[in-house]
Amino acid sequence: MWSLETLHRLNAPGFSRPELHTLRYRPRILSLRRFVSSLPVAYEYRMRLKRSIYLYAEQIIDRPVYAQGEGWSDEEALQQVTLGDWNEEFLLGAIR
Repeated sequence: MWSLETLHRLNAPGFSRPELHTLRYRPRILSLRRFVSSLPVAYEYRMRLKRSIYLYAEQIIDRPVYAQGEGWSDEEALQQVTLGDWNEEFLLGAIR
């Protein structure tokens, strides 16, 4: 019953579907999504990583591809940015 109700709501007039990110099918974005989906981490952290992919998608596409040992890979950069955002969110919440 739930699936029929969901389909009915999705097809109802006036329902607007969320816009999908325009860069979602770029190879580097797809690779990051696969990487995040395969991580054995807590659900909240995985969701934050996925949100960061789309928040920083343009920067991810524009950054150079480094050779191994030369600089951060896309995966490492994504994790660092996500942890930085999470820490900033925590600190701002603690101040208020």
